[in-house]
Amino acid sequence: MKRILILMMALFLATAAFADAADVGKTLTAKTFVFKYKQADKAANVIKSMLSAEGSMSIQPTANSLVVTDLAANMKKITTALATFDAPAQALKLSIRLVSASRGAESKVDPAVTDVASKLALFRYNVLESVGAAQADGREGQPGVVTINGYRADFRFGEYDPASDSVQVVDFKLFRAEGDQLAPMLKTTLNLKLGQTVIIGAAKQPQSQRALMIVVTAQR
Repeated sequence: MKRILILMMALFLATAAFADAADVGKTLTAKTFVFKYKQADKAANVIKSMLSAEGSMSIQPTANSLVVTDLAANMKKITTALATFDAPAQALKLSIRLVSASRGAESKVDPAVTDVASKLALFRYNVLESVGAAQADGREGQPGVVTINGYRADFRFGEYDPASDSVQVVDFKLFRAEGDQLAPMLKTTLNLKLGQTVIIGAAKQPQSQRALMIVVTAQR
């Protein structure tokens, strides 16, 4: 009987030890992250999907900080993600090309735009002529302006997203010079994956015989 009692006590202690070890992995810890370069509310979006079922966070706008509570095992991943996010403004480049596009009896493509001819063909334009090109260098949050042979483009670099390797180009506006005035032609916001070419068309009507195509590419 005594031996059975001792054996039962040993099993109970072993079970308790395993339970304690499991509880360690479920311990919640809290950590405050103060951001130097980025905004706390945007940092919250970065880790929102990374929180465990037990995790939570609280934004402190006045201190530009984020208080995160989560499992100790998950906090390391969150810390790494936020350290990567809170980096100085990234240097960015925006390449803009303007292409005069029309529909003709015979195809005619300017050698300067052969790389985008197949994409423009989807709009059923087969006569393509380069109007000009320009590149703007800047950083996240900075405005940019380029002029191209009687046209002007204004915009602002948004934030670079390392997760998708993309940048938002905010309030992209294209104007045509008419004497000493600028006539607005287009206004949009672009989400550009770095290195990917995006083409926007400016035409009076979807079935217009002529259009101005804006070819945009973002790089770091």
